[in-house]
Amino acid sequence: MATCNICIKADSNASMEILIVLIANSDSNSVYHGYQLAVNLIKEYNISNLIKFEFRNDEGNEGLAVKHIVDILKENRRIFAVVGSVRSSCSMALGQLLKHYNIPQISPNSASPLLSDKEQYPFFLRMTSSALERNSVRIALLKYFGWRRVFVVTQAIEFFYNIYKDLHAKATTNNITIVENYIIHENEELRTAVPTLRDNDARIIVVLSYSFLAKYFLCQAYRNNMYGDKYVVILPSNVDSNFVSLGSYEDFECSRKETGMALDGSLSESAFGLRPDRSVHPYASDYDVSQLLQEIYNRTNVIEYAGNGFDAVMTTVLTIEAIIQRNASFIINGDNSEVGKMILHSLWTSNFEGVLGKIIFDENGDFMGFKSSADCPMA
Repeated sequence: MATCNICIKADSNASMEILIVLIANSDSNSVYHGYQLAVNLIKEYNISNLIKFEFRNDEGNEGLAVKHIVDILKENRRIFAVVGSVRSSCSMALGQLLKHYNIPQISPNSASPLLSDKEQYPFFLRMTSSALERNSVRIALLKYFGWRRVFVVTQAIEFFYNIYKDLHAKATTNNITIVENYIIHENEELRTAVPTLRDNDARIIVVLSYSFLAKYFLCQAYRNNMYGDKYVVILPSNVDSNFVSLGSYEDFECSRKETGMALDGSLSESAFGLRPDRSVHPYASDYDVSQLLQEIYNRTNVIEYAGNGFDAVMTTVLTIEAIIQRNASFIINGDNSEVGKMILHSLWTSNFEGVLGKIIFDENGDFMGFKSSADCPMA
């Protein structure tokens, strides 16, 4: 393990607390509410009396995410685990720091393929699969409907370019032709790209981008009459149920109704998970998590990643609590490095039932959810 270059030492006289830091962008309402649900359950049912939580908002900023952890360590407080962040770039920045302290990290939904690299991120796990896995769903959609001629719009970020390369390879293997890939650096470039797509008779279009650019694409599609039953747009998984409310409509030159018209008939490869029976949660027999998630949706119109946030917190807490029950002295008094390794190993080999289903991680620390098109039946 590399030697840490940031000289922060634990104070043996510091008051004892088993601290879990919860990091998210407060704008990511669904993850944040998932965190809150889990913490409320833990407190209400006294699942653990020793574990303490600290919420930190990184505002989607890598530097701020790292600063939060450094500030806590400078206070001579011992961090046993970090849940977060949401944005992949923030999780990557955190992972590069936390590995030097052997602090386990579990992200609700950071999907960058780079985070599967265990040499770079040895203490990182996540409650989602790599974004590359979602290409299997995209290919399944294309094959199911018999669409063999596809156009792609890719945001000019390394994250999405890596997804495109994998999509291209999978498409070639499945005899699907990607006619052209339009690489977009700025939203304004869609003003010329979309008319070109129309002139090239693009009918099936896959968009690989963040939500803001995807919405701008739909606005331009509306303005170029590229919507309705003759066009299909496969949107990215980060498009949620609050999509049409994203940003100012002056920025898009489209009304909510117009964006909704362009959105009608579009598809997404995403799926958010609840336990199939939508029943009470096994952590507490009278705690109906599915009902609470529905209440979140009713208040915020966002639910897609609430289950990820909830399960990330609960998996971490139940793992640490199980270690406490077996050997409280070790986790409280043991060497930080060894304690971190034990928590990581226990997380990696966990087998809980969560909101998303059975919580199991593969060799890369990725959540073993939907892994193939066979797991994603078309209805």
